[in-house]
Amino acid sequence: MTSDSQLSLARVDTDRLEQLWRLLSAMPAKARVGEADFPPGSEALVASLEPVLGQPAWLVVALLEAVLAERGSFAKTVTNAGPTIEYKIERQYPASPELVWSGDLRSPTARMTRWVIEDLFRSASQQVLIAGYSFDGAKDLFDPLFDRAGKLAAEGLPLPHVRVILDCSRVKADWPNVDAEAIAREAGERFIKTCWTRPGLPAEFLYYAPSTVREKPWKPGPAFAPNSMHAKCVVVDRSIALVGSANFSSRARNNRDNVEVGALIRDHHFIQSLLAAWEAIGEQLVVLPDVLATRVT
Repeated sequence: MTSDSQLSLARVDTDRLEQLWRLLSAMPAKARVGEADFPPGSEALVASLEPVLGQPAWLVVALLEAVLAERGSFAKTVTNAGPTIEYKIERQYPASPELVWSGDLRSPTARMTRWVIEDLFRSASQQVLIAGYSFDGAKDLFDPLFDRAGKLAAEGLPLPHVRVILDCSRVKADWPNVDAEAIAREAGERFIKTCWTRPGLPAEFLYYAPSTVREKPWKPGPAFAPNSMHAKCVVVDRSIALVGSANFSSRARNNRDNVEVGALIRDHHFIQSLLAAWEAIGEQLVVLPDVLATRVT
């Protein structure tokens, strides 16, 4: 163990913790846990748990269960093979928000933006709302949501209703030849090409209409966009929301480039207020051109 080892599981996503919990639960209780007991690709998880490597499996399992219990619940199920303990994310959460961070911060109290978004998408069952200013380079952003939809479909369960709200202010247009629908189409096509790359999950794609407005530039160059939809939020199943400064671009979600701060909020009244606010500007949210929507759904 290195001298600066710090035990922190705040940034580790729930699926990885659950996978490790299942593996270590199958070990003899007094067996010592080492790096070889971790699944492939678990370097970050090994680093997070370095202070307890070499401890008995029962102790590490108990630690993992304590962390998982804060994020979900444990329940006993009985099958033909006998009773087992299953982990599920379905309990009512406390109202206290969690700190979410992008950037090189060694803090046991902050969770990494990328893992929080993946956790949210993997837990979706009914509804997903995502509004974002930038999705640059986010090729893998929705992979956990696509995987979740595939799992639900395989179990014969309905797919979540997905609503995506896009900004169009960064699409360049020449003055005075401004075509609002063409601007919206280009913004939508950029998003589809980069992010919505797998079939099987229908979605409602909207854009913030004022962000297609262009004005005469005050200096030579593209037309000026006076309005933008600069919000960044995810709401899942009307019960949990991520709100913060981070765009959904690859730079903003990782832990190396941008410094971003956000909050993971489970407060019922806040979430209902947030959803109501989006509904209140519903007249300014327009469905992307039909040809595009038909092609991607």
